[in-house]
Amino acid sequence: MGPVGAANHHAERWRPRVKWRLLTLLWLFHTTSALSCLTCVPTPDSSQLDRFRVTTRLNKPFCPLEPMQCDRDQDVCVTITMHIGHGEYWIGSGCDRRTNFPQLSCHNVRTLTRNVQVGNYVQEQRRLQRVCVCARDLCNAGWRSTTLHLSMAAFLLVFHMIIR
Repeated sequence: MGPVGAANHHAERWRPRVKWRLLTLLWLFHTTSALSCLTCVPTPDSSQLDRFRVTTRLNKPFCPLEPMQCDRDQDVCVTITMHIGHGEYWIGSGCDRRTNFPQLSCHNVRTLTRNVQVGNYVQEQRRLQRVCVCARDLCNAGWRSTTLHLSMAAFLLVFHMIIR
């Protein structure tokens, strides 16, 4: 085998090692970084606690979104939407813990709301909440998350083909 053949043989043996090292580094970076979720952009009608923001007085069941970095112990993204009545909605979105939810998916949950006003007036109403829980970065964007993950998969496929 000549010098060119030996160089090609060495490059072929070296390439799989580099590929696996790069993939391992990518995996380590992904598993050690905190989750990022989407939440409604703050408004005067928003309140936030522990990386979860509730926005009220919305006239549609959606809001402009922004990314939020989760704490290390928060391992899911959540979006909860509820129609209050009279054309108003509230949305709670952001980071939470998987132990607070029975499943990773979207499902409807029947709730009882109480409106307490001055003078001991209490109004109770049954409402339906749409609860969506997922465990990947920025996955709580609805249909947009599917596009994002397909783009990421295409990028990884092209990256794999390049270093091959």
